[in-house]
Amino acid sequence: MKPYYVLLALFCGSVLHAQDIPQTKTETDSMAHPVKGNLIKFNPVPLAWGTGSLTYERKVKGRLVAGATVNYRPQSGAPFKSTLQKVFERDDSEGDATFEIEKLKYSNFSFAPEIKLYLGKKGAFQGFYIAAFAKIETTKIKYEYQFEELILLGEDPNLPLTGNIKAFSGGIYFGVQWHLGKNIYLDWQIIGGNYGSANIDIKANKNLSAEEQAELQGFAEDLKDSFDKIDYEINDKGIRLKGKMPWAGLRTGLSVAYRF
Repeated sequence: MKPYYVLLALFCGSVLHAQDIPQTKTETDSMAHPVKGNLIKFNPVPLAWGTGSLTYERKVKGRLVAGATVNYRPQSGAPFKSTLQKVFERDDSEGDATFEIEKLKYSNFSFAPEIKLYLGKKGAFQGFYIAAFAKIETTKIKYEYQFEELILLGEDPNLPLTGNIKAFSGGIYFGVQWHLGKNIYLDWQIIGGNYGSANIDIKANKNLSAEEQAELQGFAEDLKDSFDKIDYEINDKGIRLKGKMPWAGLRTGLSVAYRF
């Protein structure tokens, strides 16, 4: 059984147990005077890497809240390029990177339904909480890969790679939420993560000679040694990589919320 399935099962068990907890005075009063049970949140932290993030939450019962987060990043270059480039250069003693971050462009869309349990006596929307979530996302990439072995053949070394990465994962995160006044709240998603798998489908449409295909064959074999669930196809029309790979992510943020 995958690790995040176990975590989700444990969380669901705690949610069922929570339904037997006696209601607080605040919750009892709300039955006679219904309170606003919805939150809309904006997380400005992902804007640092060009992503917009919006969350909707609704109180289900007692301390239990259900919601969903939508993230969207239009196609553009990678953020923090100089920092990321150094990561790819560390394994090369000459300081040359086989991956040039400047040539990468990508977009991303994700949808993450979640269920959240507040742990304090104030009930839903205030205090510490634990949340379990699933995440469905699609990433589209464009990258001009320079295959240096083709230079030795006197051929154009550039391979215009395009493709999609479709991932599904699940995980948990912890946080705390404060009521700032009136209908305004502050939500700190302290830390969490998700793990799953992704289907990749990447290709380069380019006319290839027999010699070029032979050179690319070796490259594809090396890639398969690192990712044994990725298959490749090379012919005179180009190259295609398709298969599965592990997928993981980090969950954190600081959101401003409005209750209605």
